[in-house]
Amino acid sequence: MNTYPDGLRYRKFSSHLKRTLGCRVYKISLDAGLSCPNRDGTFSTQGCFFCDPSGGSGRKTGTQPRSLSEQITSGIIGLKKKYKADKFIAYFQTFTNTYAPHDTLKQLYQQAVQHPDVIGLSIATRPDCLNEANLNLIESHSKNLYTWIELGIQSIHKKSLEYMNRGHGLFETVDALLALKDRSIHVCAHFILGLPEESLEDMAETARVTSRLGIQAAKLHMLYVAQNTSLAKQYKKGTVSLLSKKQYIRAAVNFLEHLSPDVIIQRLVSEAHPDLLIAPEWLKDKSQVIQEIEQELEVQKTWQGKKFHSLLKS
Repeated sequence: MNTYPDGLRYRKFSSHLKRTLGCRVYKISLDAGLSCPNRDGTFSTQGCFFCDPSGGSGRKTGTQPRSLSEQITSGIIGLKKKYKADKFIAYFQTFTNTYAPHDTLKQLYQQAVQHPDVIGLSIATRPDCLNEANLNLIESHSKNLYTWIELGIQSIHKKSLEYMNRGHGLFETVDALLALKDRSIHVCAHFILGLPEESLEDMAETARVTSRLGIQAAKLHMLYVAQNTSLAKQYKKGTVSLLSKKQYIRAAVNFLEHLSPDVIIQRLVSEAHPDLLIAPEWLKDKSQVIQEIEQELEVQKTWQGKKFHSLLKS
């Protein structure tokens, strides 16, 4: 078995941060007030089927976000109090944070990293919303900051991308990952487990393909239903079924087995604001789900990357 820090069977992000940066580091979630081409009419006005129009993907935000400096200050105070955090990563989380004029992005990113305790920058975006100018801008921060792009891949499968109304295909995902491969920007890929008609093998294929395309980290998300989404309408009609907690744990373990052992796991299960979450109810206890995934890895005597290596050798 591969040996991971903390005696775990996967490569945990918090342990990686402590070893890499030498202190307790947390992300401050930021809302820059940006939009998305899948909402403003460029591709669609409906958005992805899981996305809440008020904040994106089940995150509750106000319609008029506070200034970035206010968000940074309050975030630092809260995280220091709750987690005794030492340093912070400014995380542009809401909607598509490379989808604005270049000068606007330059100003936003610069504002976010002014505080002396901010030592990292993380930008959430879509595979089809990266261009050379944006990548050069983000990479310019990597000289002094721990710099990430968080890329909403979700799946590599055409049927799933179309079902989600993503507005892009696998080509854009591959193109984005290849464009990032030789840059000094870390890439965290977001994946949804439990998409309709996706088998365990489909999910495993997503893990294998994106691993080989050079991602450095992954976030796993359970397909859940948030209010005011297209998915909520389908769920209420009974046309969409969700994974049970047991099924999700099995899917997460299987995904980890087929993921490169070098990929850092930033998240094992998604979370939604409790006021927006419709289903499943078990998702409200995120810590319990994480604990059960870790237990299942132990019970199955398996670990992250176990099957990835065997496939490369075959």
